[in-house]
Parts: sequence; structure tokens; C-alpha cells
Amino acid sequence: MPTDLRYADEDSLAKIATSDLLAALEGSDPEVRSLAIYALGQRRESTAVTALIACLADPGSFIARTAADALEHIGSPALPALVQALAHPDAQTRGLAARALARLKDPAAIPALFKALDDESAVVRHWADDGLDRMGVGQIYFKP
Repeated sequence: MPTDLRYADEDSLAKIATSDLLAALEGSDPEVRSLAIYALGQRRESTAVTALIACLADPGSFIARTAADALEHIGSPALPALVQALAHPDAQTRGLAARALARLKDPAAIPALFKALDDESAVVRHWADDGLDRMGVGQIYFKP
């Protein structure tokens, strides 16, 4: 593994062991952490889902958004953890989980997104509504 991920190119990042990338998530350098998150997402590394979900609650919004993007790249294997993250006490975490679910467009997320329409956070409600619209659900299932 390169001593510093900041100097790794795409090919070098691809060759770094998953365990080393996961270890980099525990570091204090946001640039190194974001590169590790990016690499895990590009690999669609399903074994990283738990660690990436934890990054959604990072106080640094860049790290949290990068983790949401990585989870979106991982796709359906991340869905159950993203649904669970909709219940997180932190509104940013819930909003990023809702955003990732909206962009995944996986019909299995529909019940969770419907429930998220009642969230206290306007951001969560926005992404829940957006996700339902992206899947063609929207308001058509509501009875007057």
C-alpha cells in the first residue's frame, strides 16, 4: 500500500487491499479517508457497507457525502443498511441515506421511502419524495 493514498492514481487505488482501505477510514486525514471511501465505492465493495454507513454520520459533510456516493455505487447490497440508516438520530445521516436510496431506484426501498415522507427533516422528505418519483411511484398510490 502506498504510504499516502493522496499520491495514488486510479490504478494504484485499485491494487490496494480492501483491508487497507478500511483501515484508512479510521484515520484522521479527511483527504485520505475520502480517497479510501471513493476506492471502496468504485470497487462496489459490499464488505465495506457497514464501515461506509458509519461514515454517513461523519461530522465532515464531504466525508459523509462521499460515503453516500460510495454506497450508491455499491448498489443493492447496501440497501438494507441504508434503510436502517433512515432511523439514525442525526438528520444529515438520514438525509444522505434517503438520497442514496433515491438514486439506487431499487423497488425494495419503496416502503422505507414512504415511511421517510413523515420524517421531521425536510431534506429526508425531499429525497424520499424524489426517490419515489424516480421509481414512478409518487402520489399514485395515495387514496384520496
